[in-house]
Amino acid sequence: MAQRYSVLGKIGYLCTENSEKKMKNRTFHAFLAIVFCVQLAKSQTYDQWIERSYDYLDSDSIAMAEECLKQAMRLEPANPGNGLLFSNLGTLQRRQGKLQEAEISFSCAVALLEDIPSVRANRAQLYAEMERYQDAIEDYTALIRRDPMNETWLYERGLCRFMSSDTIGAQEDFEYIDRFNPNSAKSRLGMAIIYKAQRQYSLAADLYDALLKANPKSWSLLRDRAEVYYLSNRMGAALTDINESIKLNSQDPMSFVLRAQIRYAKGDREYARRDINTALEMGLSQQIVSQMLEKYR
Repeated sequence: MAQRYSVLGKIGYLCTENSEKKMKNRTFHAFLAIVFCVQLAKSQTYDQWIERSYDYLDSDSIAMAEECLKQAMRLEPANPGNGLLFSNLGTLQRRQGKLQEAEISFSCAVALLEDIPSVRANRAQLYAEMERYQDAIEDYTALIRRDPMNETWLYERGLCRFMSSDTIGAQEDFEYIDRFNPNSAKSRLGMAIIYKAQRQYSLAADLYDALLKANPKSWSLLRDRAEVYYLSNRMGAALTDINESIKLNSQDPMSFVLRAQIRYAKGDREYARRDINTALEMGLSQQIVSQMLEKYR
């Protein structure tokens, strides 16, 4: 979760390369799943459909597993176990990028299993992924009423508040965690994000230093500290951190955009352009690249 809400991640991943091809493949696989399941529908029981969904999950056939769960619920729409099936269905749909369908499934699960916090937490995370931060905040607030000292929910609500421009509310959540757990990594990470947004770069760097002492191989922490160094015009330290971050994880396109900006600032325009091209080749859209470059000017 922390990675998803890093300041670099505020714009979000909107990787568009090969999206049309992926959509066609997903549609075709879903069609095959429906055809196959319709052929079996008359001979399968509720429990057999569920067992079959597990078999498909084991073989990573997510579309087939999704259709099996739907068939089970069609067969017995009043079965008390459908709440859990809706929750599982929402997870499968989210994995396939079918976020609108996942929201419906998770909402059905919440209605049927309102006493199981993890179900509402799943929907809150989905809302955050959909950038529906107010809806996510409402779900996290309901969860926190049940468990006021749950660090994960407080931290995630704080991130959603920050993303919806409620910096004061976000800071309140992070500071509250610190009151009952002064050694909380979540509280430190949240406050580092707040300090960065407030341009208190020295305070943010101090918190990242402490976090990296406990997690020296965390590529995302190195990337975020590199951003702080860049914003405070410490280009040598920024380049050292971002190089180490990319060495640990070379699959994050936004790291290459940040390194490009650091290199532009140091006058290495040729290498900067190479980093931009790498980010684009990895699927980051030109629009997102342009927005990030504008952010760092």
